[in-house]
Amino acid sequence: MEIGIYANTHGQSYRDDTDMFLANTPFEEMRPVRTAQLAEKHGFHSVWYPDHVCMAIQSASAHTANVSGKRAYQPHHNMLDMAVVMGAVAVCTSRIKLGTSVLIAPYRHPLADARQFATVDLLSQGRLMLGVGCGWMAEEFTACGHDYANRNAQTEECLQIYKRSWTEEKVEFDGEFYKFEDISMDPKPLQKPHPPIVYGGNTPEGARRAIRQCDGLYSLFLDTHCEFDRFNPLQELIRREAEKLGRDTSQFRMMAAASARFTGAGDPQSKESPRATCTGTAEQILEDLQAMADAGFSMIVCMLACPSGSLTEQHEQIQRFGEEVIPQAKGIKPTGEWKLVE
Repeated sequence: MEIGIYANTHGQSYRDDTDMFLANTPFEEMRPVRTAQLAEKHGFHSVWYPDHVCMAIQSASAHTANVSGKRAYQPHHNMLDMAVVMGAVAVCTSRIKLGTSVLIAPYRHPLADARQFATVDLLSQGRLMLGVGCGWMAEEFTACGHDYANRNAQTEECLQIYKRSWTEEKVEFDGEFYKFEDISMDPKPLQKPHPPIVYGGNTPEGARRAIRQCDGLYSLFLDTHCEFDRFNPLQELIRREAEKLGRDTSQFRMMAAASARFTGAGDPQSKESPRATCTGTAEQILEDLQAMADAGFSMIVCMLACPSGSLTEQHEQIQRFGEEVIPQAKGIKPTGEWKLVE
């Protein structure tokens, strides 16, 4: 099993007995390039960057990561742009892969996103993994001039346009939301036929879109106490859809994001019952990672919980994971026929 890290470019995470939250972190406490370099040094597979254009001060939109629906973000929230940060990280690292967690496809024109992320793949020498989703904050869609009700259909078209832009000599599209013809987009990404695209979704509709259009499914275990087999029905749905489409599921990836926190054996969190997912000693975290692997997942992107909100705490977590969790996690073998995340 591979371990990725969720970037702190939208703040440090923390959680209560039910939900996950993000602190409004000062820019000086992010240091995204340094954090990515440290994650690379300590053996993380990849670093994953979240996406928002703006933040609604007042919001009635339920956050998809929280079972209660409580908003994870603060009304005034510091956020860095994912593509800009990934470009900086690409030229300051050499091995760690760069993922989007996730790019909200309808916010921007898909040709603009195709251009930006082809550039990231080139700058990183082929290390891009594109996570894509349809979004959840209705107020942000309104601010960006888009209809929230159309987000799923728009995302379908965006996924097609990314792939055409990255593989075809002459790029054309005639859809409901996007229409263009006789254009080029060069240079193409370094990865062939294109960088892997994983769909961020926890629903049957998202699972169907993943197998129709993408190279993997990227689900969320961000609530405090998780049932590791909760997405097994989605995997069965994907198998059925793949059979209809003639797709080989051994070429399809199963990934997930999960809240995580390393603690000592004497820490109260390691003694809680039930214990928060991926929290506790190295042995306890590895036990949870094994359960996720038994549910078919070959990579977990860890959102490292740092209640103090400090960069020092996050860097300590990165070091402890790198020294005590990641080497052992690499020996965990996932079940199922799914393609391993490489």
